[in-house]
Amino acid sequence: MKFILWFEWNPENTSKILKIWKEFKYPEEVKLIDRYLMLGRHISVAIFDAQSEEAILKITYPFKDLGIPHIVPALQFEEALEMMDKM
Repeated sequence: MKFILWFEWNPENTSKILKIWKEFKYPEEVKLIDRYLMLGRHISVAIFDAQSEEAILKITYPFKDLGIPHIVPALQFEEALEMMDKM
């Protein structure tokens, strides 16, 4: 299933987060689709495919003390419309 993760951090944690990002590798069970940095907002966004809660924890755990991860499942727009039509 696809997910969108946006991660907010306090500006004073920026250097710590950059250090982790430079070494961070997404686990094999996670297919990263794309990542973005919201310029001037202290927010990063990642779109990825994961099949388990454990995989999601592997992504968020290294940053647990530095900010707040927000994760939501996501559907492609047209696919969601088709599903809603069947409801």
